[in-house]
Amino acid sequence: MEHYRRGLLIQARPAVLYAALTTEAGLRGWWTQDCDVARVPGDTHRMRFGPHHKDLRVEQLQAERLVRWRCTGALIDLPELSRKDEWIGTELVFRLEAQGEGQTRLHFEHLGLVPAIECYEVCAQGWQHFLASLQQYAETGRGMPHALADSCAQ
Repeated sequence: MEHYRRGLLIQARPAVLYAALTTEAGLRGWWTQDCDVARVPGDTHRMRFGPHHKDLRVEQLQAERLVRWRCTGALIDLPELSRKDEWIGTELVFRLEAQGEGQTRLHFEHLGLVPAIECYEVCAQGWQHFLASLQQYAETGRGMPHALADSCAQ
């Protein structure tokens, strides 16, 4: 079954995108303002979205080329979901490819996020929003992260 994937052409250098994916300021700028950010492979990010959270172990970092996380803990506390931890064991992969003058092709895959799992639709909608937020953050310095006062599901 096909896992969630998306490609974007972003008007920013790979270094800008890499910083957005690996620094506290970057992750708070496009994904969630309520997070504990890991610094090195083997450490774990804790990303909070109101009553929901994701624990993401940093698996692989290649400067300006690759960021890979593995979900080790999750709670998507929505009443319509019977399984609230479906992210556990999935992997998030961000591949960065320089494209011409000041552009980066982002290849994003959420391995294990497939249409057969219960949270697929809500998570796919979340990724639509947050990948657009990542693009906006990389291009303008200002994204649309989950704020501490937000109540969105992702």
